[in-house]
Amino acid sequence: MKLVHNGNPNRTLAMIFETYQPGTTTGERIKHQGEEIGTVLEGEVVLIVNGQSYHLVAGQSYAINTGIPHSFSNTSAGICRIISAHTPTTF
Repeated sequence: MKLVHNGNPNRTLAMIFETYQPGTTTGERIKHQGEEIGTVLEGEVVLIVNGQSYHLVAGQSYAINTGIPHSFSNTSAGICRIISAHTPTTF
């Protein structure tokens, strides 16, 4: 995961460029205050939100309330890259 901005606390929105290697996951479902929207740029990922699974492929997007438990898993044989924006800038 790489922050695309400098982490300025005066901003209310941040972007992250995420790369998930094959077989990797964010682990246990996480939750934090805010919202997140993202687009799968390459590959595929399984997004689990509040127990519901969504299989996303390149070109598809998502928007979630990050206060709800969620996780990302790359169950494919290829790399997955996602660009996402989230609020607040720290989580």
